[in-house]
Amino acid sequence: GFVFCCLNGTQKITPQLFGAWMRILAASEGSVLWLLDSTPDTNARLRQMAQALAVAPERLCFAPKRPNPQHLARYALADLFLDTFPYGAHTTASDAMWMGTPVLTLEGRGFASRVCAGLVRAAGMPDLVCGSLADYEARAVTIATAGGMAADLRRRLRASRDSSALFDTPR
Repeated sequence: GFVFCCLNGTQKITPQLFGAWMRILAASEGSVLWLLDSTPDTNARLRQMAQALAVAPERLCFAPKRPNPQHLARYALADLFLDTFPYGAHTTASDAMWMGTPVLTLEGRGFASRVCAGLVRAAGMPDLVCGSLADYEARAVTIATAGGMAADLRRRLRASRDSSALFDTPR
């Protein structure tokens, strides 16, 4: 199945965003959402919320905290990183893209909701920056269900990694 991930902290997950993620899972048969492990109570609440939104709670997978080299290596197992909103990923998005995992983001108006969009554009992936929650949901579902699209995004990201502005340290 398709593996969505968001290895930002769970404190960045809003009810509106979580609802969007559950609609994405519902529309992407066999997919799972991989989240960073939190407290047992938080994990249980998220699973309860998933079930209340008609998504099987076992479709939420929790990744325990690991030393950074192991944490980074895990990104290779995910097909698409789903950014949080309105407080988006910063270093986490850079890490995901460095490891070859495309990042889908929703650009907002404030600094915290625009950083990830800037990173994604600088990585040469402007088509993964969404202007609305509906667009974010639709693109996630398309990427998960259109055969080969996620692999194409991953290849494109890896091919441009050494030439993109995001990872051009000397420039």
